[in-house]
Amino acid sequence: MKIIGITGTHGAGKGAIVDYLISKGFAHFSARDLIMEEIRRRGMPEDRNSTHVVANALRAEHGPDGVCRRRTL
Repeated sequence: MKIIGITGTHGAGKGAIVDYLISKGFAHFSARDLIMEEIRRRGMPEDRNSTHVVANALRAEHGPDGVCRRRTL
């Protein structure tokens, strides 16, 4: 199994790369989707501040890969 992480600033072209990889048969898992799921579970507002708070909390609690590992916690 190959895992490729795509990161970058807003407007950097991450979506275009993801679309290309999906067209080549890769599966797509969004860290943002995982964070939003946790935000909803916690009953927090769905905004950028909550995204930062929850992502930082997951990293503090579960380590640097805590956001991605959230899927398996």
